[in-house]
Amino acid sequence: MKRHFLFAFLFVMLTAAFAVEASAQEVFEDPDGKYSVTLPQNWLGIVNKDGLGRNEVNIVYKVRENGALKVTRIEEAEGKMDAMEYANKDESERIRFNPRYDKISLEKFVIGAGKAGALLSYDYFSTSGQPFTGRVYYLKTDENTIYRLHFTGRKNILSTLRSHTDAIARSFKAK
Repeated sequence: MKRHFLFAFLFVMLTAAFAVEASAQEVFEDPDGKYSVTLPQNWLGIVNKDGLGRNEVNIVYKVRENGALKVTRIEEAEGKMDAMEYANKDESERIRFNPRYDKISLEKFVIGAGKAGALLSYDYFSTSGQPFTGRVYYLKTDENTIYRLHFTGRKNILSTLRSHTDAIARSFKAK
């Protein structure tokens, strides 16, 4: 009898823990209506106004140094580049100029429903000499548009959050 009670108690506690974790996610809607993403626990979407009154979006993991996400919409004139080709171009023209840049990988990133993007992972050092890591997801949303989801943060923290960054990228919805 005690064994059954203990098993039932553990089952209820585990179920409650999973329910709390699932409810900790929140959907962040871009204030300009361009996109939405689902943020796991401890990720915050913060919106400020810049000096010209434009919305400035900062998505961070607890604090900016731990992990930060910048979302950029890229319009392509040709429309012929896929996400992997654009990732190669972006790396050679922009990303590789980070201090002490060290490429980890460039890989196909499966979004779901037969759609794929690209993922560039790299390490670098901040201007203060601290080890940081970067993870850039390239998601082609239509014939002429690619979204770049650029995560940066302290190497010892952001490196452990791959499941979070993957989930955020897979939840991305352009509007």
